[in-house]
Amino acid sequence: MEKIKVFTLENKFLKVELLNLGAIIKKIEIKDKNEDMRNIILGYEDVEKYRENPAYFGAVIGRTAGRIKNGDLNLTDGIYKLNINNDGNTLHGGENSISHRFWNVKTIENGLCFSIKSSHLDNGYPANVEIKVSYILNNNELLIKYFATADRLTYLNLTNHSYFNLSGNPNNPIYENILKMDSDYLIGIDKNSIPCKTINLDNNIFDFRNSKKLEEFFKANDEQKTLANNGIDHPYIFNNKIGKLEIANFKTRIKMSVETNNSAVVIYTANYLQDIGFKKHSAICFETQEVPNLYKDEDINVYPTFIDENTNYEKYTKFIFENIN
Repeated sequence: MEKIKVFTLENKFLKVELLNLGAIIKKIEIKDKNEDMRNIILGYEDVEKYRENPAYFGAVIGRTAGRIKNGDLNLTDGIYKLNINNDGNTLHGGENSISHRFWNVKTIENGLCFSIKSSHLDNGYPANVEIKVSYILNNNELLIKYFATADRLTYLNLTNHSYFNLSGNPNNPIYENILKMDSDYLIGIDKNSIPCKTINLDNNIFDFRNSKKLEEFFKANDEQKTLANNGIDHPYIFNNKIGKLEIANFKTRIKMSVETNNSAVVIYTANYLQDIGFKKHSAICFETQEVPNLYKDEDINVYPTFIDENTNYEKYTKFIFENIN
């Protein structure tokens, strides 16, 4: 059995622990208002528990984040049948995806580069693909860079699945956090959490264009909220090519800003963590990516991105941390 190794990136602002399994972010530690270090993501103390990791704590998700309906990947050269692992659908790349495999690790300037190869028809996906994910510390920023190449047409949609709790206490729910996001549109889901329709956020409880305490959302009622087990598990479409959002906890005085060149972010409010011994709504995920299931809406310029031997996959997400007065 391959050994799980822990790697540490540290500067005077941040300390980040990473695993060679799943290219997982195990910890992100930052100083609070009292200069005490707090780990602001959920996970396991015992690294061996990451071998199963049913909630994908901190892992890189791929080849495709989110669900693909019936496991049918429809490309121009035909329909590829993907591995089914979630109520008749493909979730997060299928069983034993790259989230649960060992990656190669090498040191780069101010960071680490994780790499992995996925062969043609791995879990049903076409093309031989090589994926590189770099974690880089720049002062108070954690930058994640995604790069991939393929030898034939395929579809790739990568993200990181860290669960943030800015209180630093996994027993505290996220209701007190204040969220703001530059997004006019939400993608609605069906009963199986498959993206199915575009929703304008005017007069909608999912609207966070103006700063809003998450508690306000959780007190309100909405069909889409019910479909997500009384929370958020939806893609938001960024208004600009560089998407931005921010979340703050005014008790710890910790604020996190997110920046990405992905077109969307799936926000997940840990609606099922109680099933594995954690508390419901004890964290929030910002899964920067494209809308799952190759969702397309020409009216708001949402399209899936395909890569081949002539086109590489290049995305980034930046997490910026600061103490607020």
